[in-house]
Amino acid sequence: MSLLSGIKERNVKKKAKSFYLGLPTLKLEPREVRKLKALMSSRLTAFIDTTFIEGAHKTEALQKTQPLNSRIKMESAPFKNVKTVGGVVCVYLPPKYTNYFFELGSRYQSAQLTINQVLELADKTSLEISESLDLQNPIHPLNFLRSDAEEENEEEVKEETDK
Repeated sequence: MSLLSGIKERNVKKKAKSFYLGLPTLKLEPREVRKLKALMSSRLTAFIDTTFIEGAHKTEALQKTQPLNSRIKMESAPFKNVKTVGGVVCVYLPPKYTNYFFELGSRYQSAQLTINQVLELADKTSLEISESLDLQNPIHPLNFLRSDAEEENEEEVKEETDK
């Protein structure tokens, strides 16, 4: 990595972090603030999904190479590049939350949590983040799991009615 690209990356991360930290106290027109908060909500949703999947993939790779009782501490970076309609952007989420969603993915992959438990925990933490940033549009993470959970619930209901 060249010196210039390192400086550019550091500036992008600094900008992402200041956007996150400054969001609750923005002094702009209300319409512009709503727009930026909606933007942050969608970016954080993508960030959380990516982090959850990262935790699941790293756990899967670890399970293939390490003994079952191995307890290696894994963490995720608080900065991630997220794909958006306008291109790829750097998004920041404090390490406390980043590692929490990473751990959820890891525990789901290792069958320590069910889909419903993961969704409940993710929703609770996402609500906490939404409230701390004063987002009008709450964060709705892990929608790909929600469709799986709904299909599972429909199958269970069908089996019960067939009895």
